[in-house]
Amino acid sequence: MNDPHIWWYVSRVSALTAWGLMSFSLVWGVLLASRVFRGLDNPAWLKDLHKYLSTLTVLLASIHTLALTLDPYVKFDAADLFIPGVATYEGATELINLALAVGVVAMWVMSVVYLTSLVMDKLPRALWKAIHYLSYFVFFAIGIHAAFSGSDVGSWWYAAVSIFVISMAMIALMIRFVVIALRERRAVADAKVSALRIAAQAERDAVVLENPDEDSRDKRTMVVQKVTRQAKDVLGIRLIPVGGGRTAWWDAGSHITLHLANGMERQYSLCGDSTDRTGYDIAVLDTHGPEGGSTWIHNNVKAGTVITVSGPRNHFPLVPARTYLFIAGGIGITPIRAMIESLPAKRDWRLLYLGKNKEGMAFADDVVSEYGKRVTIHESDTSGRFDLSGLLESTNADVYCCGPETLMSEIEQRVERNRAHVERFNPVLREIEGGAKPFVVRLASTGRKVNVAADVSIADALAKAGVPIDTSCGKGVCGTCETRIIDGKPSHLDSVMPDGDKDKLGVMYPCVSRAEGAEITLDA
Repeated sequence: MNDPHIWWYVSRVSALTAWGLMSFSLVWGVLLASRVFRGLDNPAWLKDLHKYLSTLTVLLASIHTLALTLDPYVKFDAADLFIPGVATYEGATELINLALAVGVVAMWVMSVVYLTSLVMDKLPRALWKAIHYLSYFVFFAIGIHAAFSGSDVGSWWYAAVSIFVISMAMIALMIRFVVIALRERRAVADAKVSALRIAAQAERDAVVLENPDEDSRDKRTMVVQKVTRQAKDVLGIRLIPVGGGRTAWWDAGSHITLHLANGMERQYSLCGDSTDRTGYDIAVLDTHGPEGGSTWIHNNVKAGTVITVSGPRNHFPLVPARTYLFIAGGIGITPIRAMIESLPAKRDWRLLYLGKNKEGMAFADDVVSEYGKRVTIHESDTSGRFDLSGLLESTNADVYCCGPETLMSEIEQRVERNRAHVERFNPVLREIEGGAKPFVVRLASTGRKVNVAADVSIADALAKAGVPIDTSCGKGVCGTCETRIIDGKPSHLDSVMPDGDKDKLGVMYPCVSRAEGAEITLDA
């Protein structure tokens, strides 16, 4: 540390390394958004690498900034580093001073992009995307800063690094905005034809067209492109944006909510290819039940039907694992099929598909034809009840299950909690010991207090008080009403996700859940 040039070396190395890492992070993010890595690994793993590269970039940029304050040659202070246009040093030209100012601006913008990414789930998606697009500005601003203020400008190796970094970014952008655009244009051609054909009817129905790239939590208008018979009592429904365009991005395990013309709202898992941004595919089983949502769809939905859709939302995410065991019961195949589609070709997995008979098992022939021996089809009408105990005892795989409640409950009882993943569309009956009691909800935004009676839900009490929150199923399974807890302890009565996960996230679902104490403060 006695070498007076040590901080100059630290500043140079950290700056160049940060520049290189930023370019890799930008390229990775662009390719990730373009979905060209499908089949390489799980979506979560890809996103984690992007976050890791971004974090290293910010860390090394901070080291670069700190080293400049310790370098006795430039003698930068806090004002030089944080106020654009202040920094200069002996011998610096006007062009160098401008490049230094651009570097300061780039640092501030990069900090905003990074910090907002850490809380992206709490921001409107449109706002987050707008801020995140500033990454392109940061990249080129840093390029200007490095080209005119770097001490190594003019050396052959510096030129080589610069050309390599900029070329990578340009190639990635070409892939994103040219190659992918052409591929998607071919894929949406048929969808656009169908959409244009029924657009006039949609306008006659006074349907408000919405941007399919808006926040996925918003409602948007879609149209049924086609309806197919997937199995006995099972319809496959393809939904596309009215007038063409792209759907919101989604992960395997996601579901959407259909807001039906009869006033009902129903949730259905997406069962198509998550890289397909031209439409949504769902499969609807006619349960012939008293609630009638699926029966109404079977009786009324056909090609050309306009439906309001919200989502996608995902409370059944596919997380990275070495080995997967998928267990589907009946119509529970829908999210499982999308998960299998999203896995890389060499990932180790097996599927057990349970049903009464193949006549009523959607996609049974498709998964067997495509994946062969990895798939086991079990028909209880001819083979009796499947013995899960032997299968579960012989594997240490992560188990993903969707199907009847009895099947999912058995999985949760027999498989370690950290390996068991289930998706419910019907709630587990949960009661408060001693019965429900009245309490008070405090609204963090205004400080207002709302009384919640023992026989009234939080959602209903807030709606009556003029503070409505988004709800859908009203049973604690879809997750639409997710609300952040500011203070107080909730009594979780929903079936959206494990209680421990909700406590870590600091959220509750007020359509059914309540406060454990006399008062709870919500972000409402």
